[in-house]
Amino acid sequence: MKRLLSLFVAVILLSFTTNEQKEYTLKFSEGELSKHFQNLSVIKQIVDKSSMPHNEVKFIIASIDSLQKDIQNKIKDQIKK
Repeated sequence: MKRLLSLFVAVILLSFTTNEQKEYTLKFSEGELSKHFQNLSVIKQIVDKSSMPHNEVKFIIASIDSLQKDIQNKIKDQIKK
């Protein structure tokens, strides 16, 4: 679980360091997307209960929240079209 969490944080950090604006399209079935949302929620709960420093926990939870919000907004935009 720590490896997955470390990988997630690394991906988030790398996404902030790129200067070029690239756009990607990822396709998930509704079931797959639901599964990923549930996994992200479980990760948030585990991190919240961990013995990590508070500021790191807040960063990870905020990153997951941001990712989930972006995904929801993209889905809403696609449904409107």
